Amino acid sequence: MMTMNKRNLQKQRIMRFFIDAAKEIIKTEGIKNITARRVGETAGYSYATIYNYFKDMNTLLTYCAFDFLEDCYEHVITFKDDKWDCKEQLIIYNIEFFKYFAENPEIFKLVYLEDLGKIPEELSKRPSISRLILDNLNESSKKGYLQKNSIDLLLELMGASIHGKLLFYLNRPNENQDLDFVLQVIEKEIEFLLNNNEVKNYE
Repeated sequence: MMTMNKRNLQKQRIMRFFIDAAKEIIKTEGIKNITARRVGETAGYSYATIYNYFKDMNTLLTYCAFDFLEDCYEHVITFKDDKWDCKEQLIIYNIEFFKYFAENPEIFKLVYLEDLGKIPEELSKRPSISRLILDNLNESSKKGYLQKNSIDLLLELMGASIHGKLLFYLNRPNENQDLDFVLQVIEKEIEFLLNNNEVKNYE
């Protein structure tokens, strides 16, 4: 008889097959082409099997979205370097975050534009860019660089700026936008936000 632990491992393994299959379709064919039948074919299972592991396709897509967010986190965290000060590190994190989604527009559509419904509780505990940037802002405050009461607002403003620029950049592909120029604007905006929320005379 299969133990509870083995049964859970098997469940996680099959869920992973479906998640990876759905992610591959999203990346190569786009979110609009995702169907239960296509996911089942790609995963090597009957599409009906999906519903033994996910409540519906929206739930599967939610798992995919958080998986992509974790992929983005893993990409961005590779740029963590002790040689950067807090301000430089924040700029690098935001730039790499933008570049990840600029290069993966279908992932951006899934993560930020699709209505995925209720988020399963276990997914909210995964690593995220937002938490990474928040940790950096908190560290800046502890070191006396930033005003503590500005942290939540700074996080909100940075996120809104990046998301807005991504929407504009990805929805106007025929305007020959210069990615380097957009990244320079992001750098200047973050510098402006941080400089205007510094603790005066912290040096």
